[in-house]
Amino acid sequence: MNFRGADIRGCDFTGAILSGADFSDTKAGLSLRQRFYLGGFVIFVSLFVGDVMVRLLFNTIGQSPLDSRTIYVPIFYAATSLAGVSSAIAAVNRKSELGDFLTSVTAVLVSAIVGFGVGFFYPGLIQTLIFPPNVFIPSTSEWLHQLLLSLDEHHIQIAVGLTVLTSVMMLFLSRFQYRTSFKVGVSLLGAIASYVATFFWSTIANAYFGNSNFSLGIVFSIITLMYLGLTFVSLNWIVYELQHAIGTSFRGAELTHARFAYADLRNTDFSKSIGASALK
Repeated sequence: MNFRGADIRGCDFTGAILSGADFSDTKAGLSLRQRFYLGGFVIFVSLFVGDVMVRLLFNTIGQSPLDSRTIYVPIFYAATSLAGVSSAIAAVNRKSELGDFLTSVTAVLVSAIVGFGVGFFYPGLIQTLIFPPNVFIPSTSEWLHQLLLSLDEHHIQIAVGLTVLTSVMMLFLSRFQYRTSFKVGVSLLGAIASYVATFFWSTIANAYFGNSNFSLGIVFSIITLMYLGLTFVSLNWIVYELQHAIGTSFRGAELTHARFAYADLRNTDFSKSIGASALK
């Protein structure tokens, strides 16, 4: 097979039999379509997850973690703080089994938080957007109005159900950690969680300083600075994953005696391929 001089950006040769193929002078990596997709994906995840996390943050600040009626408050902050730590550790151990495990932990934790937030806030938000207050509702739309009202009334149950569902789904998707969209997505989730945790711990530090309890204020300020550092580590993870996003894949391909002389192989995946040593 002769691919000499071809533009193979965005091509997927996963599992292909390419023994003796000539890829000399080819250009591999990310296609323009893949770049647009990645850009749109980053914007969507950032805006959507950011919106959910901010809604949870500003609706839980000031609420007592000991109030049995708001048990989700301490769970939210504990899960967010843990996700911030696991994300940073995964970022610095991204090519190890520990990194893979903590990437899955981060993904499950933040997806559970987002699932809860969507179920808790979005039924009421959608109902208000479609049927604003003091606006006439046509009889043909009354069924939809009643359905949305019912969903809003049962938002706690929906939130719990979506928490379980999103966690299970993300646990399943963790099998595909090698995919660029998963790695970039989880790095975004981790950075957002770290930033929210930073903001949360800073409010506690400010509260203690406001009450002239300087010793605890200093302690929580140190924790805040720690999470700020973890946020930058997670942000660096995003940059790394975007710079190393896979455009052309030879994953698991048979490449014995394949030739890649003078080929541009940036953003190319040769993991689990056979005969890849010939590229050296």
